[in-house]
Amino acid sequence: MSSAQRRSDCRCAGLLAGIRGGVIAASLLSLSAVNAHAAELPTPDLTAVEPRVRAAIEKELATAAREPDSPSTWGRLAMALHAHQFDDEAAAAYTEAARLAPGDFRWIYLRANVEEASDPVAATALYRRAVEIDPSYAPAHIRLASALEKIGFAADADEHYREAARLEPDNAVAHLGLGRLALARGDVDQATRHLERAYELSPETQAIVAMLSRARHRAGDRDGARRLAQAARELPPLLHQRDPRRAEVDLLAVDSESFLRRSKTYRETGQLQASLGELRRLLELEPGNAQAHFAAAGVHDRMNRPREAAAAARRALELDPDLAGGQAVLAGALFKLGQFGEAAAEAERVLAEDPADIHMLLVTTMLAMRENDVARALERLDRAAGVGASEPRMRELMIQLQLELADALGGAGLYDDAARRIEQVVETLERAGADDGELQVHRRLLARYRERARG
Repeated sequence: MSSAQRRSDCRCAGLLAGIRGGVIAASLLSLSAVNAHAAELPTPDLTAVEPRVRAAIEKELATAAREPDSPSTWGRLAMALHAHQFDDEAAAAYTEAARLAPGDFRWIYLRANVEEASDPVAATALYRRAVEIDPSYAPAHIRLASALEKIGFAADADEHYREAARLEPDNAVAHLGLGRLALARGDVDQATRHLERAYELSPETQAIVAMLSRARHRAGDRDGARRLAQAARELPPLLHQRDPRRAEVDLLAVDSESFLRRSKTYRETGQLQASLGELRRLLELEPGNAQAHFAAAGVHDRMNRPREAAAAARRALELDPDLAGGQAVLAGALFKLGQFGEAAAEAERVLAEDPADIHMLLVTTMLAMRENDVARALERLDRAAGVGASEPRMRELMIQLQLELADALGGAGLYDDAARRIEQVVETLERAGADDGELQVHRRLLARYRERARG
């Protein structure tokens, strides 16, 4: 082994050994204090960024050049760089802000955010220092716990997840962490308690549903575990954590993708007005952004504003006729507006390109039912059931349509056909992880139709 490698190994061992006592935090901070004069300004390569991104960063660079002794100026520069993924430059600016104001939680905490992906050991030390400065900020405990997990300190991680849960009892991420660690050490009862609480707080989060499935399986509830595992597969792999300090950074990003990303996050967490606000800000800057108009159409649809949804979808398609999903949103909005002929035409165009588009299959099912074309309605609904609905709204609509058709078929004496509809309802609910109480209602209805079919 070379002397350089030995020195590197010794440094790593020393860092790991000092985590529990906070030695790393002190040593890292002392490094930035060795140089008594202001650091050099970062020099990010801005040649490929959008003009307004370049302008925002250059403005902060100019201010830092004029005010080299201001920690808040360096902090704002760091946040602007961080928001636009200039991580190395952001880390340097955060370091200078922390040198000038060593007791300011923000600059240490946000530098830890930057370091976390590439250097979890350094991030752990910085998060420790941050929670020492402000022990009441729950997201810092969660991020510290996550970093500790990554480097193998489960007991310390558990301590900080517990503190986060004490500070914010309704924090689903904290309960998920506690449940995951409890399951890893074999405490199935405690794991289940925390994961049930996380599931209660955030039932549409894949990581929570999947982990609860494992806990149920370990507890011997094979059926419950299977239903949850099926439900988890249909959920998007997202885990949103409330972190106002980190959100301050995200809000500074002024590139197109960041507006769209923030809008999507707001939409997924049910903050529809905020989602629309991000898109309106982007459209003020870029009126011809087809993706922004399309995203606005989707938000309007969620807000049950079909007229606005149709207008936004039409504008998106005018700007980009090949925009994926644009015609589907337009067809759905036209259906809600009662413009059934236009809705049918748009839906059929979508299905010609994508026969498995479940949204359009359900729209055409409803159009067929409206025209009393039972055979066509059944054919489209069977295709939709074969595809399966991952979104709860689509799943609920499919179940509603199955039940309506079952009622109509049963009323006409077609009990076998009605039973088939209810079978599909039960299968859909089982895949979604429905509880036994909800399933029993439909199983009883299924039994009645089967009994009538037997005469």
